[in-house]
Amino acid sequence: MQVDFSKIDPKKNIIIKGAQVHNLKNLDVVIPRNKLVVITGLSGSGKSSLAFDTLYAEGQRRYVESLSSYARQFLGRLDKPKVEYIKGIAPAIAIEQKVNTTNARSTVGTSTEIYDYMKLLYARIGRTFSPVSGREVKKNTVSDVINDVKNLEINSKWLLLAPIHLEEGRQLEDKLKVLLQQGFSRILVNNETVRLDDFSTSLEVTDQHSLDNKDVLLIVDRIVVKDEEEFYNRLADAVQTAF
Repeated sequence: MQVDFSKIDPKKNIIIKGAQVHNLKNLDVVIPRNKLVVITGLSGSGKSSLAFDTLYAEGQRRYVESLSSYARQFLGRLDKPKVEYIKGIAPAIAIEQKVNTTNARSTVGTSTEIYDYMKLLYARIGRTFSPVSGREVKKNTVSDVINDVKNLEINSKWLLLAPIHLEEGRQLEDKLKVLLQQGFSRILVNNETVRLDDFSTSLEVTDQHSLDNKDVLLIVDRIVVKDEEEFYNRLADAVQTAF
């Protein structure tokens, strides 16, 4: 069946016309991009010639040619495959074919040496969703907090809290003294509001030593929800301080 290659979009497909590498006999083929494609066939049918000596060779060759002459000297050069033309090809990666030693804990990722790359891909590009709420886990911004506050009942009262981070080797009481000097006046201890200047007298000595910084939250601001620009401006400043 004759295919009109001029009507095929190279942005969605890899188009190979007239491949004659090794035992490929003037092969024409269209491979969809961004899909998992398996090349299968009998031994000697040209699978490796198509995958490695044609596709990979041309993708790698074009990528290397796009680099500076200084960078090219550190990379291996591949010969241009014998083909009429290839369109829609991207920079290519080929996994070396080899027999690994058997290990009971080996996985596809470790055997193909892509495990570390997959971890990096998921960590930097992937999106994390909570298994409980189903919502995307992301870093909130000041605007996100303000938008949530807009959904609260007008005139309802709330505390804007922030965790207290302790530097290594630093005591909680020393940190609270610094916060008092910075203008903060209240903390939340076991769901009870305590003034910073009354911290030593409000709690027993034994209670103070048993407290962890996770049990103490800084009260950044006490807010009464209003639908006013002045309120949102103040809230934005307070949220930025909490962050």
